[in-house]
Amino acid sequence: MKPKAVYLLLFLIPLTSCFSEKCNCPVDEEIIEENIQAFKEIEESSWTEIGLEDYKSFNRDTYRLIIFPTWMNSEISEYRMENGLGKPKISVSRYKRIEWIKSNKLKKVGETKEFVISEDEWAEFEKLVTEKCFWTMSVRSKEMYLDGTGWILEAKKGTENNCSNRNYHIVSRVANSPAYFDLCDKLLRLANSSKKEQDSLLNKSWTSD
Repeated sequence: MKPKAVYLLLFLIPLTSCFSEKCNCPVDEEIIEENIQAFKEIEESSWTEIGLEDYKSFNRDTYRLIIFPTWMNSEISEYRMENGLGKPKISVSRYKRIEWIKSNKLKKVGETKEFVISEDEWAEFEKLVTEKCFWTMSVRSKEMYLDGTGWILEAKKGTENNCSNRNYHIVSRVANSPAYFDLCDKLLRLANSSKKEQDSLLNKSWTSD
């Protein structure tokens, strides 16, 4: 084999390994179509209308968990985990509703807390996201409800996911969904949040014993 051919082969081997990752999740085309419709509806609205940063402005790999209690005086919690510049970190912010019926607008209360996490902890969370097939989960639950705490988990990445072919995904749940809530619980634990803290904020939630 000629030297140039050897160099070319050595160059292509790592490239091949980079693009050899395959989707590990069953892809339900019906769910994918429903998700596409949900994304279109999401594009027509904006988090900024209620007082939260819109995902379009995220310039790093980001996961965001937003917890919405249904009653007026409870705090809304926002856990934002990001990686890209410096060490991975989680920022935690709290909000109160200043309007309820018409717009559900929020006002931030207190200071944002930040927690630095390790690259290994970030990698562990990413692995769990893959194992739980987050990117192919339905955006919305088919179960109807009148009351309950809403859990919204978003992901915004710099590259498209190999299962959904999108770089953004959002999942909202109220009823029990073990795979989904395992992810939420993992993020909470990385942010040093506890069951006791969540119970205090939400007056009992899925994190309760």
